[in-house]
Amino acid sequence: MPTSPYTAHQAPSAAVDPFAALTQSFTPKRAVSYLRVSTREQAERGGREEGFSIPAQREANKKKAQSMGAMVVKEFVERGVSGTSTNRPALQEMLRYLEAEQGSIDYLIVHKVDRLARNRADDVALNARFDNYGIRLVSTSENIDQTPGGLLLHGIMSSIAEFYSKNLSNEVKKGMDEKVRSGGSVGRAPIGYLNVREVHEGREVRTVEVDPIRAPLVTWAFEQYATGIYSVRSLTTELIARGLTMLPTAKLPEKAVETRQVHQILTNPYYLGLVVYKGAQHPGNHNALVDPGTFEKVQRILKSKINGERNRQHPHYLKSTLYCGQCDMRMIVQVAKARTGDEYPYYSCLGRHSKRTTCDLRSISIVTVEDLIQEQYDRLALRPSHADSLRRVLLAELRTFTKDTNRQRETLQTQKLEIERKQRKLLEAHYNDAIPIDMLRTEQHSLDSALNNVTRQLEALNTDLDDQARLIDQAIDLAQHSADAYRRAPDQIRRLLNQALFERIEVTMTDEDDHRVQAIVAVPFAELLGAGSQSRTDVKAFSRNEELPASDGGEFPWLQSVFLARVSNTSTMVGLTGFEPATP
Repeated sequence: MPTSPYTAHQAPSAAVDPFAALTQSFTPKRAVSYLRVSTREQAERGGREEGFSIPAQREANKKKAQSMGAMVVKEFVERGVSGTSTNRPALQEMLRYLEAEQGSIDYLIVHKVDRLARNRADDVALNARFDNYGIRLVSTSENIDQTPGGLLLHGIMSSIAEFYSKNLSNEVKKGMDEKVRSGGSVGRAPIGYLNVREVHEGREVRTVEVDPIRAPLVTWAFEQYATGIYSVRSLTTELIARGLTMLPTAKLPEKAVETRQVHQILTNPYYLGLVVYKGAQHPGNHNALVDPGTFEKVQRILKSKINGERNRQHPHYLKSTLYCGQCDMRMIVQVAKARTGDEYPYYSCLGRHSKRTTCDLRSISIVTVEDLIQEQYDRLALRPSHADSLRRVLLAELRTFTKDTNRQRETLQTQKLEIERKQRKLLEAHYNDAIPIDMLRTEQHSLDSALNNVTRQLEALNTDLDDQARLIDQAIDLAQHSADAYRRAPDQIRRLLNQALFERIEVTMTDEDDHRVQAIVAVPFAELLGAGSQSRTDVKAFSRNEELPASDGGEFPWLQSVFLARVSNTSTMVGLTGFEPATP
């Protein structure tokens, strides 16, 4: 049956509802308003919650919506966020809203095109999404309608916004470069310093000053970590107990420091009086809180723990010093629990515990091994007659050794001045655009290493002769009274004493199936304690069943052959801190 022309023509007319069209013509258009300021200062200017710019943009957008017969149904506000990226919270929330409401939103109103995007690529991508959603972008300050002229103006204004943003960025970078060159600090000062704003002759000047409350704690943190007693975690705990806190910000209140922040303090060269900018170091105008020697020592300790500082489950001061004398594995702490709930800690051979070896060394209680090591110290004693002879020989050799220091000091001082001159020339070359930043970083690293090496040697040579003599007296005194010192010392000092006097302490079994300990004495204590003719790796003995080698109480027969031959060797000389461990 053929289709009637009347019937075929009737379908489109049925889809048109004149009453619905009339109703739609009287329904106001729906619009979304987007407001943005670039900085937090703009958002809070005048002490107002939204400053001045955001309310002005809101009022202009509302008037524009009314002039088009539209109603603003949703508003999105970006307070203090740059427009150079589309990764903005309010913008992303708006895009999700427009996608969910597509078909029901007619306009997106902004004060200017640059409020929405600061570069041409983002502007094109955003407008493509708006076109897909059936939304028209409207600017209250620019006529960017859909005519060819309006589209042209839109493109021009978008390009101008991108030019303004990039030009402003370049000017800011130039200003920061000049500020760093003159010794100024860029960004927020770290813990221990305060950012200060002052007005001089009508101009605002921003400087950095030492925080009188936090700076002493930062200096103390460097000094204590350099002793090797603290881990970063335990140092953080102590700093919290002493009251070190973060400075409050606009978003965050004052709170105690965390381990991560303490690690950042210990690795930040800003505390040396240096400003790090683009990876290169520049001399700053702010006061240093730590000397180069302490800072370098801290970096060496941190690098030695590059794999992290373990928070041990069963900490004990003999761990890392105690070894199994049968299979050469470390001794580890185990804790046995009785039915009553009491705990009994003891040392076990790691090889036997993990079944890596066939070792059959029985476990030994911590109390027993502590007593055995105390017995070692009771037997390790430098006799007074030997101490006097040793002191005379060492002081005589020390005077001979220091005769040559003046010439060495002059040579090192010349090297130091030359390195510092090269550092200044390197910075000048970079400021004059003669070398790129990558080459500056590489050369600075090389010169810093050389300067640190020379500085260490100078510090060693500049040690006063009286101080060196005093340190010799302290070392000999420690060798004479090590047993009493060990008995009275807290656990952390006992650990340092064991590490200073012994290469390691081994646990073995006697023929009677009893435990015993043997100490491998470290240089130069092996010679000090009467074993100078033996190599230090063979200096075992002094077990609980053995006596200290006898002496006639006269001069040491091996002093001339051992000490006079080795006293000028820096590997066996007494260090700047002597043999006495650092104490709180």
